[in-house]
Amino acid sequence: MNSDLITLQHIIQAHGRIKPYIRHTPLEYNGELSRLSDSDIYLKLENLQVTGSFKARGAFNKLLTLEKNKREPGVIAPSAGNHGIGLAYAAHKLNVPASVYLPFDADASKVKALESYGATITYFDSIEEARVSALKAAKETGYTFVSAYNNWSMIEAGGTIGLEILEDLTEVDTVITCLGGGGLTAGLCIALKSINPNIKVWGVQTKNSPTFAVWHQNGEVCPVDLQPSIAEGLSGPIELETVTFPVIYKHIDRILTVTDEEIIEAMKLMLKHQYIVEPSGAAGIAALKQLGIEIKGRKIAVVVTGRNISWSRLLNLVK
Repeated sequence: MNSDLITLQHIIQAHGRIKPYIRHTPLEYNGELSRLSDSDIYLKLENLQVTGSFKARGAFNKLLTLEKNKREPGVIAPSAGNHGIGLAYAAHKLNVPASVYLPFDADASKVKALESYGATITYFDSIEEARVSALKAAKETGYTFVSAYNNWSMIEAGGTIGLEILEDLTEVDTVITCLGGGGLTAGLCIALKSINPNIKVWGVQTKNSPTFAVWHQNGEVCPVDLQPSIAEGLSGPIELETVTFPVIYKHIDRILTVTDEEIIEAMKLMLKHQYIVEPSGAAGIAALKQLGIEIKGRKIAVVVTGRNISWSRLLNLVK
């Protein structure tokens, strides 16, 4: 299926498919953030999702739609952590073998989670080397390669978050979400705009890895200078042929970028409210301070995408 053919009905079907395996996460009003911006800020807490991030949605949607002869050999994926955890968890629940290719510097807490779900782990020097190696292994072994974003299953799953936001807050007028490979954002765009074309969708990337921001500005894919970021889930090269870009380019209203320092401040704020949020998951919160009074009077849902970070790394970042 081409991503251009994904409809609201596909997303509704995906939600029904994965519902027995995932949580309808809370959409929580935040008084402090609302007062700071003179708006109504609600947090879609996917950091409370099973496996600690939204990625479980896409993993279940992909595995549940795989034909039996594709499931039996197993699945393989490169990951900075959360995609691999979601896939390993779903594979464990559905009795599918899973192999995850990680960079050596993957967060220790993510590695432990992967191990707990029985995934076979192989390490590489970078996430790009892991991706290329996983693609090669899939061809050689018959495993099904599962991209974290470049397939229709992930886009559909991203849209299920939009359905839940609208179920809990019908009057929402703006949704802010972190933007990595684009599966979540593309799905949100399709779901939200299909139901209410007036809803604004804003994506947030890091200044160090602004691929979609540059592509969106230029109107086409092009080389982008990438630098390391603490938000590894939003960083690194994006496949030039990704199916997510045409959807995002067509539907998204705005793409913002935030610094690592702004992300750390957002993580501290979430800790103040007793929520652990990893750097990638805090990008949307980081954008709120940057927006300031510009968002006055809006009803905004911010997707907080994950919490998977080791205690040692968390304490080092927020010290």
